[in-house]
Amino acid sequence: MNSLLRRGRTWTLADPPDPDLARRIELELGCHQAFAAVLARRGGNEWQRLLDPDRRFLHPPMAMLDMERAVDRIEKAVRAEERLFVHGDFDVDGLTGAAVLFLGFAALLPKGHVKVEVGERQRGHGLSRQFVRRAIEEKFDLVVTVDCGVSNADEIALLREAGIDTVVTDHHIPPMELPPAIAVVNPQRADEQYPNRYLAGVGVAFKLLCAVYERLGKPLPYDMLDLVALGTVADLVPLSSGAEVENRAIVREGFELIAAGRGSSLGLRGLMDCLGIDTKQVSAASIGYLIAPKLNAANRAGDPKVAFLLLTTTQRERAKYLSEVLLDYNRDREIAQEDLLLQAREMIRERGLSPREAGMVFLVGTYWNEGILGLAASNLVDQYHVPAIIISRGDTVSRGSCRSVDGIDILACLESQSDLLLQYGGHEMAAGFSIANERLPDLEERLAGILVGRAGERPRVPPGILAARAGIEELDMKFYTNIRSLAPYGPGNPAPLFLIEDCQFSRLSLVGARQQHLKGNVMQGGDSVPFIAFRMGRHIPILEAARSAGVVFRAGFDDWRSRVQLELVDVVGLG
Repeated sequence: MNSLLRRGRTWTLADPPDPDLARRIELELGCHQAFAAVLARRGGNEWQRLLDPDRRFLHPPMAMLDMERAVDRIEKAVRAEERLFVHGDFDVDGLTGAAVLFLGFAALLPKGHVKVEVGERQRGHGLSRQFVRRAIEEKFDLVVTVDCGVSNADEIALLREAGIDTVVTDHHIPPMELPPAIAVVNPQRADEQYPNRYLAGVGVAFKLLCAVYERLGKPLPYDMLDLVALGTVADLVPLSSGAEVENRAIVREGFELIAAGRGSSLGLRGLMDCLGIDTKQVSAASIGYLIAPKLNAANRAGDPKVAFLLLTTTQRERAKYLSEVLLDYNRDREIAQEDLLLQAREMIRERGLSPREAGMVFLVGTYWNEGILGLAASNLVDQYHVPAIIISRGDTVSRGSCRSVDGIDILACLESQSDLLLQYGGHEMAAGFSIANERLPDLEERLAGILVGRAGERPRVPPGILAARAGIEELDMKFYTNIRSLAPYGPGNPAPLFLIEDCQFSRLSLVGARQQHLKGNVMQGGDSVPFIAFRMGRHIPILEAARSAGVVFRAGFDDWRSRVQLELVDVVGLG
């Protein structure tokens, strides 16, 4: 089925599920066939696990390797009232994990015995030598890492030589040799048997805290699931139906805390208030598109400590003030990003060689803001459809961020040039590196040799998958409630899309501040249902002319009128 609104977009119906299983689900739940098809296809014989996951789906923390050793060491620190230094990474996952451990450990130790450091982008991910010196100079007894540490063998060895123990909590793929820590708690370890290998960094930190509280006979800190949910969604870990259903349970429970005005983070609720987000309507989309970018703005255009302080404050006025600082940072980030992109496009024009011909975008700017290199690279990939390598030249060392296109593994490209690089890391679609300034021409020449000629047409976008056909008569409150039971949505658990065939449209109108949204009714036979189509106002002539089209939609709800409505995604030809 070809899109009538999006050039080149096609849609296809998913393969039908086992009909006997789908029918059994339909009868057992008393649900519509379209919803039964989704459950049967996504869950198979374990389809019940998809519905309303809660704490019952959390795996025992002690099932993770080295968890017992970690708990032993932290219990000793608590009983001896030792000084504990938490180091978290500077992104939302690391910030929320650091907040969870700070709040959790501060409740167990005397005031002032728990300190937190969140990394800085200028120093890169993980433990820095500056952090190690601080831990030694300030005579800490124990370091606990969050969302980092598994690749910091040298730094952890220096801490050990100084008599400071380290407990690593991380979720990045470990190197062949683990760091010399007291414990390395990481579900990605090759020898790990923990069911959910895809916990976010904050999820691993939360598991550690739960294990410590259980050992000490204290109530488990479920009130912190608001922070755990925030970091889990921001880090885009799978929310699927296997062992990763634990991630869905974390997010769902966290969202329920936020909606009820509870949870450990007054600051998170304060930021949502500043952004005009109804806490009762919090979703993975509002986290991913509105909340997380504001928190990340602190490490891109300001001080990441501000985001940490916001997440841990207990004062309402301070939460409001820190939220406004983050919004200022985000405005600065937007301005800096646009300025960098203007410079980048001008440099591309001056070269006279199109990115398509060059096979890549490779740009170097002196003292470019390292916090926005990746954002700018992503924007240029979207514009030119080739890999983008954007580099900030410092006094002696340059740092770069790379984004790629389908079919080109940018991390493998960097690995092939590792003799030129000081450091590098990432994955096939996004990576980063540092390099001595004098080696930049060599890197550009070599990458050009790899990438020229590989930039043909961008790979064809695969068809979008539709979960099932639905009739307008099915789109009632029961259908909407059933679909909501599958939330929260995210990687591995996308919001299901459905198809209504042979439709017409009526009562079309433009809405929104700039008349950019489209609303109206979808009609099929003698039935009709209202719809909203965000940012599709320009397509009103196509819908007015449609006589027998198909509608691709998500199940939605109109809070203003308290009724089910469609969130229209596309209109397709059925011929």
